[in-house]
Amino acid sequence: MKTIEKNITVNKRQTVFKKVISQILIAGFTMISLISCEKDDSVTEFQSNAPIFDIDLFEENLINYVNAGGDAPVGWAYTISKNGNLAKSDAFGKARIAIDGNVNFTLNKEINIASVSKFYTAIAAMQLLEANNLTIEDKINEWLPDSWTKGPGISELTFKDLLKHESGLQSTNNNFDTTLGYEGLKTCIQTGVVNATTRNYLNVNFALFRVLIPSLWSALEGSPAIDIENDANTQFMYLLYMQENIFDRLSLPLVGCFPEDRETSTLYYNVNDPANSTNGQYYGSWNNKSGGGGYFMTTLEMAKVNAYFEHTEILVSKEQRDIMKLHRLGMDNSSASNEIHGKYYGKAGGIGTSSDPSVSQGVQTQIQMFPINGIDCVVVMNCQGVTFQGTTSLRQLIFNAFNDAWIQP
Repeated sequence: MKTIEKNITVNKRQTVFKKVISQILIAGFTMISLISCEKDDSVTEFQSNAPIFDIDLFEENLINYVNAGGDAPVGWAYTISKNGNLAKSDAFGKARIAIDGNVNFTLNKEINIASVSKFYTAIAAMQLLEANNLTIEDKINEWLPDSWTKGPGISELTFKDLLKHESGLQSTNNNFDTTLGYEGLKTCIQTGVVNATTRNYLNVNFALFRVLIPSLWSALEGSPAIDIENDANTQFMYLLYMQENIFDRLSLPLVGCFPEDRETSTLYYNVNDPANSTNGQYYGSWNNKSGGGGYFMTTLEMAKVNAYFEHTEILVSKEQRDIMKLHRLGMDNSSASNEIHGKYYGKAGGIGTSSDPSVSQGVQTQIQMFPINGIDCVVVMNCQGVTFQGTTSLRQLIFNAFNDAWIQP
């Protein structure tokens, strides 16, 4: 561990290798399936007089509802899987417009997945809690660095509080380098639980797992040497644990919080620029603020994690998966009025340069799982400001497309 910073920055040199290897690997599982299981028909019927789900109509709805406003995303892609098998997928538009070098957006093009990263962090947390014979109700206090001053309420703060955004911690969802960096986390813990312990969506709740995951890992027999008092060490060890225990299990090499090469990486736009005269936004390394966001992944890689989480026990046991779903750990809150065919589980992500969607340059991502019929979905786009059909929410758009794909026999 004597060259931690060198090990972290080596990702930049590895991105070319990652691109080549992952495209070869992904091509293989795309042609067959995301996981090994029997492929079902595209139409699912539960009983003779019940509505039937039409996967072709779901895909048609998804495309039409995204393009309904006549201002198609600069670049976007989707996957639809059935019981872990990739059934439908496509990509459209540009990862970089002409002014930035004119690169097509594809299913194999990396994008900053934003807060979908929280879902993966939650999976890692569940793995390590089980390995340490802990539960989500256990306290985080003893797993924090000894040198950190623990403010009021920290001694009672649980893993569940963080994973459900019910910590009562003081933070903001901007100035990420400051609020989510190591010193920002330290200051947050020193300030303590000063707000109501009701749901308040804060990135800091998951950024803290950049320290907690290495700390939990260090308690296990055979773990590498880990110094959670050291910022660079926690960054490296968080990313290493995630790679070895999530992405390597799915044969996804070198997934990280560092983008592709600066000259070819996906850039982020607003759709309301008809002249295409504004350079896209570039997101650099998120190593120093990861945990709650910052992974760069392809649409197909995201689909593969969905498949293995939902349809196997490679990442988490059924019991752990049920706990995550019950409490929506690392997931969006329930939208019960829109979940008309059982419960829907997913995670949204978004980063923008402004609170005004008409001018904000940014990214929108969404993963979604519909257990009632084994449908999983991923939608990503490298722009904001798109006019969707009947909603401003990408999640709601996917719900609408799914709900409208059930037909009477």
